[in-house]
Amino acid sequence: NRRRFDEFLRSEWRRCARLGLPVSLVIIDIDYFKLVNDTYGHQSGDDCLRRVGQLLGKFAQRPTDICARYGGEEFALVLGNTSLEQARRLLEPMNSAIKKLAMPNHASPVAPILTVSAGLACLTPSGENTERDLLAMADAQLYAAKGAVRNQLAAAS
Repeated sequence: NRRRFDEFLRSEWRRCARLGLPVSLVIIDIDYFKLVNDTYGHQSGDDCLRRVGQLLGKFAQRPTDICARYGGEEFALVLGNTSLEQARRLLEPMNSAIKKLAMPNHASPVAPILTVSAGLACLTPSGENTERDLLAMADAQLYAAKGAVRNQLAAAS
């Protein structure tokens, strides 16, 4: 899945570079996922990852989008030909949709149910930037979201 994500991002980056279109990327991290595994067991953690992945996949519906497991309890969404504001509007219902899954995480200091933090970034590919720059920006925004109160989306372009 990670290899497919890397290949897709590279391909979408090149396509958008040719056409002068923006690429948005969001990295989503399950808040305090270790506590899910420690409290409810690894099978519950695996179920949690499956359910979150299925839900996030609903946000990547076009051929220019992909949802992938990025690593551990992180997921990534590539949204080709999508501006920062378009991505923000698309992702607006994400946190409430995660909460509606009502997966318990009673040990979490954020909420007694599962929550996520997300970092969103957008770039228009050019000779001055690469998909690695986009990844670094999204990662920095994720850490901004986690460093604040968690359970939120932080964004930058």
